[in-house]
Amino acid sequence: MQASGLFRRLSIATVLITFGHLLFGNIVSGTESGMGCGPHWPLCRGQLFPPLTDPALVIEWTHRLFAMLVGLSIIATMTVAWRRERAFLKLALYSLVLVIIVGVFGGITVLLDLPKAVSTAHFALGTLLFGVLVVLATKAHAPVSPQTLSGVHRWALVSVILIYLQAVLGAYVRHSQAGMALPLWPFLTFFPNLAISPIAHQWSHRLLALLVLGVVALTAARAIKSGYAVLGISSVVLVLVQIALGVLTVWSLLNPIVAMLHLAGALALLSTQIVLTVRAWPSYARVAEVRAS
Repeated sequence: MQASGLFRRLSIATVLITFGHLLFGNIVSGTESGMGCGPHWPLCRGQLFPPLTDPALVIEWTHRLFAMLVGLSIIATMTVAWRRERAFLKLALYSLVLVIIVGVFGGITVLLDLPKAVSTAHFALGTLLFGVLVVLATKAHAPVSPQTLSGVHRWALVSVILIYLQAVLGAYVRHSQAGMALPLWPFLTFFPNLAISPIAHQWSHRLLALLVLGVVALTAARAIKSGYAVLGISSVVLVLVQIALGVLTVWSLLNPIVAMLHLAGALALLSTQIVLTVRAWPSYARVAEVRAS
């Protein structure tokens, strides 16, 4: 039996809210507003409702309010799953545990004055939470899968892993101030001095982008042949747009809006591959066929 309309709408809303929160977090780091509330957490400069006079404070405080909205939406999702949709309770519970951990890491990040390793871990956990929510929303909608199954789910899963690692590496590049380590993209960057850490980080990010491009292209080709044309074509378009946004991020000297769009592209590509993985997974596809019959 398919999930109720309420649960399906709630699952999509939670994904979108979390998506927005991740993008706003990128604005926080891009505008160097991470310490806008001072070394205080969960309060902001020692107050629950501080005077909104400083732009950095407004950005960081809004980010924290956004985080509360994410938490409330996940609690609502789990509550509905507990009362009406027990088949999705495990994933809802995972998301609740993750959002608590993400919140704690956010506090630790501020209290420790934004160390790059902890900041990157905070992003990695937040993106993992986003991925779990996308899986939940995809399963709740129970789309009908093609009759013929193939190994596309394995390729899609590899794509998910690579895109996730690339996003986390990108976060580390950002938090370690290595975004402009190779400013003349793509010129004079084929054989850089990798003994310099920022250059090594930036170069690794670009090499992994090429690997992601190749794997996503292969996955898309298999997806189209297996009956997932929309997801396959969307993946190719998104990965090309994402690479273009990466180039534009460097050319714009890390403009916060462009950097945010770069992250948005990464999350959209990740979502597409997660949806493809879930829908093409053999056991899930059989369940979808039964539900549709």
